[in-house]
This record gives sequence, structure tokens and C-alpha cells, in this order.
Amino acid sequence: MSQRKCLWGVALSAGQCEGAYLEDGKGLSLIDTLDMSKERCFKRFPLPSKDQFYPSHEASDFYHHMEEDLKLMKELGSHCFRTSFAWSRLFPSGLEEVPNPKGLAFYDRMIDLCHAYGIEPIITLSHLEIPYALYDRYGGWEDRHFIDCFVRYAKCVLEHFQGRINYWITFNEINCTQHFPTVVGVGVDRAEHPASCQYQALHHMLVANAKIIEFGKQLDPQMQIGCMIAYGPIYPLTPDPQDVLKAKRQERENLFASDIMIHGEYPFYTDSFFQEEGIQIERLPEDLDLIKENRIDFLALSYYNTNCATIHEGEQSNGNLFGGVKNPYLKATDWGWQIDPIGIRIMCNTLAERYRIPLMIVENGIGAKDEAIDGKIHDEYRIAYLKEHLLQVEKAIEDGVNLIAYTMWSFIDIISASGGKMSKRYGLVYVDRDDEGKGTNQRIKKDSFAWYQKFLQERR
Repeated sequence: MSQRKCLWGVALSAGQCEGAYLEDGKGLSLIDTLDMSKERCFKRFPLPSKDQFYPSHEASDFYHHMEEDLKLMKELGSHCFRTSFAWSRLFPSGLEEVPNPKGLAFYDRMIDLCHAYGIEPIITLSHLEIPYALYDRYGGWEDRHFIDCFVRYAKCVLEHFQGRINYWITFNEINCTQHFPTVVGVGVDRAEHPASCQYQALHHMLVANAKIIEFGKQLDPQMQIGCMIAYGPIYPLTPDPQDVLKAKRQERENLFASDIMIHGEYPFYTDSFFQEEGIQIERLPEDLDLIKENRIDFLALSYYNTNCATIHEGEQSNGNLFGGVKNPYLKATDWGWQIDPIGIRIMCNTLAERYRIPLMIVENGIGAKDEAIDGKIHDEYRIAYLKEHLLQVEKAIEDGVNLIAYTMWSFIDIISASGGKMSKRYGLVYVDRDDEGKGTNQRIKKDSFAWYQKFLQERR
């Protein structure tokens, strides 16, 4: 496929910014059960209690500030906007046959405004907004019923927005089934063998992904449909061959899903890996045929950090997305996430060599404790982060990597996916809201807004 001009823009996700959690017919989603006191990677939580505060219920109130926020995005000069549709806003329980008209109307307005402002929408179908009722009924993606429910939702929106949305991402960070299973809708807490449950869920997601590609290409052969993984290169901590081997194995695990979606088959090492881990899943012959015949057009990525692997003792990193051993050559954020700008170039080149399909970087940014002083936010650390990472992204493009979009995380401040905090701020635009839900929701442009605005203008 020929090289496209890279789109530069910003990103959000519905569950982390919209709020209005039961407004206009929206159903409860998994992220709506997350209160600030709990860690939920391997355990589900009960329905919301009146005695608890749930950050997603109001979040950044994008639902009521959408027009204001998109005007700011136009002012920024963003080429594109990567966000998600909330499955539970369109199909409240996940079991409906037809969509919620008020939810559809909201996204109609959002997409229409994007086009009016010259912003290319890039839409994710599933980004933490799994309907709670569906999860509660079937347990999670390990049940095949999830496939039909998700495909019904996806077909509805692909058909409704045909010709208005060119880029679709089926799943956000699909490989997080292995790392943060309940967050992405895997019922490991009900499973006798969690690993089998996780890989069965992943298989069903891969089948759903293939079904959506098949439908989308029949609807419009020019439609571009991709999927997303969370990824950062794994470095061996030392030249010890055992460290190199461990890094290789961790790399395989992180790229397992993308290998299948791009090569159209399970990797050669699957049987030995499953046997070693005691994993047993059902893979129907028709599933494998479907996956082989319907492959993604592009691979979307989140990049926050790299990781180190070793068989020796080493100081553990306390923040990196997938854990790992601390890299002694790198600095870290306030949350312990190590900062590695060159890693983003290594990532792009590694995946371009491995897959030979277009790439998108749809999440990359720094969470920090921004403070408003006299109505201004001087986030020079974010400017430095973006400057260093975007330099390496452009070097990757010069290397020949076919990067079709980069969307920094995030446009406005949002709640964090893991703990629901507003104080871990990623945005170019400050939202006046604290971890307890107090504030005016006023939007304030940070210094990084002006820096990125200039960057975007120079690349028009």
C-alpha cells in the first residue's frame, strides 16, 4: 500500500470523558462501576452504590461540552480526532436489536461537527464501554454470545455512518485481555482457569473483528478497518542470552493478537505455549477461515513506555504499563512511567518490518499533576515530552515507516482508566474538576496547547 500523508491530531475515549452515564437512555457500562477505592484488573465490582463516588458518571462532561470542546479542537488545528462510541450509549444493555436514537443523535452531531471543522474522525468501537448488563448475563467475552451482540452493534454504526467515517478501530488495546482482563470485558473472576478464559475471550474478539471487516468491506471496499494494541518494545536488561530469550517471549505475548490479525493465522509457537501454560480454548474451523480471509487494514497503537526483561534481580518499575524491570538509563513521570522517546521510533520500525501494513499511533502522552496558577497551566514538561517523542516519530517516517496518523493522548483532561483520577492529567486543555468530582468543568488551554497548535500548523 502506498505511503499516505500522516494525519496529526488528538484523542479521547467516551467512557473517560463523556459523563452523563445514564442520561438520554444510556445503559450502565463496566467503567461506570469503577470507584476510586478499587483496582479492577482481575475482579468485577457490583452495581454503583449511593455511598460511593464514581468518576465516570460525570467525568469531564464532554457529553454536555462537546460543541465547546470541538471548537477548541478546531482552534488547535487538529487534522484528526480519534475517539470512541460508547457501546452502552447506543445499545444500553447490549442485547437490543435497534440502537438508542438519542445516543445515535449525539454521535451524529459530533461527526457532523468534525466534518464542518475539517477534522477527520477515527472511531473506536470498543474502548472500556462494555454494557454492564451484557457482562453480567454472559460473564464476558469468553462467551460466544458476545460476538453476535458486538457485531450487531458494529454493523449498525458502520452502516449508519457509511461515507462519513473512513477509519474504524474495532477494539482498543485488544491485547489487554492478557494484562487487564476485566477492564476489557473478560470474566476471569468466574473462571476455573483464568488463562484459558483470557485466551478464549481474545479468540472471540478476533472472530468478531474478522466479521466486522467482512461486513465493512462488503458495505464499502474503501472503508479502512483496523485494530489496536498496547505496545512498547521489550529490552533485555543485560546481554545475558537468558534475558534476551525472556524479552523475546514477552514480545511474542504482546504481539500475539496482532500477529493473528495481520498474518491471518495463529503463530507457530501457539501450541507449545498453550501446552506450557495449560491453556485450552475452542477454535472452530470456520473461525480460523474467517480470520484468515479478513485481515486488518492498519494496526493502531498506544505507546507510553518501553520495558526491560531479566532473569536476574532488578528494581521493579512501579508504573510502566505492563510492569517490568526499571531501565537505569531512563527518567520517569510522577506515576513511575519511564520516558523513552527513542522507544517510539524503535516501535514503529519493529512493527513496520514485522507486518508491512500502515500504522497509527493513537495514544501517546504524559500524565502529570498539572496545577492552575492564576488561571494558567505552565506544563513545560508536557511540551518537552511531546517535542522529544514527535521528533522520533518523524524520524520513523523518514526511515520509511508508513504512519497514517498520530493522535496524542489526550485533548482534554479525562479520568484515568485504572483508578478514575482526574489528578493524573494528560490533556492539552485543563478541565476544572478534581478527584472528588468538585469543580466548574471550565476549560483552560495549557501552554502545551499553543505549542502543539504551532506544530500542527506547520504540518498542514
